[in-house]
Amino acid sequence: MQYPKMRFALVIMMFVVILGSLPVAASKGVGIIVEGNPVGTNSIGSLNPLLCDNPYCRRITDFLFPTLYAVDPQTGLLMEAAAGNFGLALDVTAPTSNLKIIKLRDDLVWSDGTSVTAYDVFYSYLAINSRFINTPYAGVSQFINAARVRDEHTIEFAFTQVNCSVTAQFNFPIIPAHIFDSQFRDTVDEISSSDDLETGFKAWLKVYQPFRFDVLNRHTFNNAPTVTAGVFRFAERLPGEEIRLQTADGVLAFIYRDVPSGMDETQFFRSGGSNLLLNPPLEMRDDLIADPDVKVKQIAGNTWNFIAMNVADPHMPRSAADGNGKLLEQGHHPILGDVRVRQAIQKGIDVNALINTALLSYGFPVVSSRMTGSWVFNSNLQPAPYDPAAAKQLLSAAGWLDHNADGIRECDGCLYANQGAPLYFTMLVAGGGGREVAANLISSQLHQLGIQLDINVTDESSLQDQVRFQQFDAYMDGQSQDFPTNADQTDMFTRNGDVLYSGNNFGSYTNPDIEKLMNQGLTLSACDNNARAEIYQKIQAVLQQDQPYIWLYASQDMLVTRGIVGAEPYPNRPFWNIQDWIVAS
Repeated sequence: MQYPKMRFALVIMMFVVILGSLPVAASKGVGIIVEGNPVGTNSIGSLNPLLCDNPYCRRITDFLFPTLYAVDPQTGLLMEAAAGNFGLALDVTAPTSNLKIIKLRDDLVWSDGTSVTAYDVFYSYLAINSRFINTPYAGVSQFINAARVRDEHTIEFAFTQVNCSVTAQFNFPIIPAHIFDSQFRDTVDEISSSDDLETGFKAWLKVYQPFRFDVLNRHTFNNAPTVTAGVFRFAERLPGEEIRLQTADGVLAFIYRDVPSGMDETQFFRSGGSNLLLNPPLEMRDDLIADPDVKVKQIAGNTWNFIAMNVADPHMPRSAADGNGKLLEQGHHPILGDVRVRQAIQKGIDVNALINTALLSYGFPVVSSRMTGSWVFNSNLQPAPYDPAAAKQLLSAAGWLDHNADGIRECDGCLYANQGAPLYFTMLVAGGGGREVAANLISSQLHQLGIQLDINVTDESSLQDQVRFQQFDAYMDGQSQDFPTNADQTDMFTRNGDVLYSGNNFGSYTNPDIEKLMNQGLTLSACDNNARAEIYQKIQAVLQQDQPYIWLYASQDMLVTRGIVGAEPYPNRPFWNIQDWIVAS
């Protein structure tokens, strides 16, 4: 998760900025964390975590609310609720049947003194499931059919899927039910049913109808969540100025201050307005590193860039199977259907040159489908070497030769293209993040191999619309590594995800070994994470060789602070230990 932000501390020199955190030192009266808010308090969005849909309000809500599961910041694995985190579930194991009873901690209280209970979890789930709110957690509903409170600190769910990855995908923030419906607990107790879970849940919905959750859309809580249970508590929101958070004992600890008009977050930080800066512009990083008054921490970013290859015939797009599960013939892409061509393209791209040019050296090569920071990352894999000579040999062996010496190879005995057809394809590129620069350099590098690559830059939404029709050659984009890490990538790299218009295996890639390994990772007995990690590391090794994607690079994240001691960021979690930070004067 990456949220570039800053804070305003022009008046108080002892303020320290940190992208969303709280210093213990604030309780000692030493200083305050101040971060710059680039969009302003009037535009930040809802501070109800179920409604917050952008990284700016998420910077605040992540500090204020508990979640069903806690997450290990170092590995991305779910972990049991404990004194050092704000998760609720004591059992993080995968369900072994469609019904799972989850015990919750009993030592967490809302800031008004009310205990955080299973009623709050139930209410939060019902709100997400109601369809009457626009929530980024709507996907949770696909994993759950029903739920009920068994007692104050026990809740039961009926899962639609039973596999080793379902709990990693079923995590959501918890809001205080009594703030939105003071009678909710009594209502639950009055109509609790002895029927089986799903029958009882349907009966419940007839009494407590989903439209009741429309109240969340207009509640004052969205602007001022005065009842919370997180690292910080809400203090006040000053429209057009700042949002203030405080410690449990009422000491002001964190300010999210609007960046003045005409300034960006980096300028605000350098002027002394904030003491924390996350992911400053690439062109400003050298100067920040050279500044003796600031501390710079560089960590691996969580967005990996790639080129996805369509291995099927783009002129006959179809799903991998029909409605009855019968496999369909999809043909072969005339060029990219040959793994040797895909491997040649990888070897012919100088990824380090892309990093130096597009990211000004603030990046690192991606080796396969997972990156550092994930518990399944295969640290034994090395990035594919830049080897244009080997790339040319592969192309020649694949039947692509330049007989007419025009610089572009033609098919001469190639597998799937017509004899004499040029080695030419097009690539869609999602704009932003330096990808246009990188794409043009890739085109130039591949031209040296005898490959003609045309670039079509578009926006992310248009690119997604086009690739779902599976009529493309290749596309260049980025993908964020999820957190907590759901190790399963069945939807990306197997026929299960090769569904026209809706699946995520846009390139129709298939490999029986990958299919088998993915299934093993989901169904392994007892879901032992060490054994599962070995399976997913094998998957990464196969994908690196099979090249359904060309593995490119990820950017380096950067945390910049002034006067803060104790910041030790992890990938995806730069503020995991914010409660231990000390703000110096």
